Amino acid sequence: MGDRQKIKFAQIIKKIRASKKISQTELSKKTGFPQTTISDWENDKYLPDVMEAQKLAAVLGVTLSDLLNEKFSFPKHKAS
Repeated sequence: MGDRQKIKFAQIIKKIRASKKISQTELSKKTGFPQTTISDWENDKYLPDVMEAQKLAAVLGVTLSDLLNEKFSFPKHKAS
């Protein structure tokens, strides 16, 4: 994924978490992900995989589309 998309994700996750008034530590406890991992996502160091993103969305009470802001474009695979 391009840098613009990673930055978008970092901004979105911070905004949603802040709007829910949940600290990184609380989110870590609720998801089981290390707090350092959540920090890395929010600081644009890494992106979660699909399963992590789904769990994160569920814990934050949003859809995966909300979390991804529906701006991500996934490559289309040609049918054989």
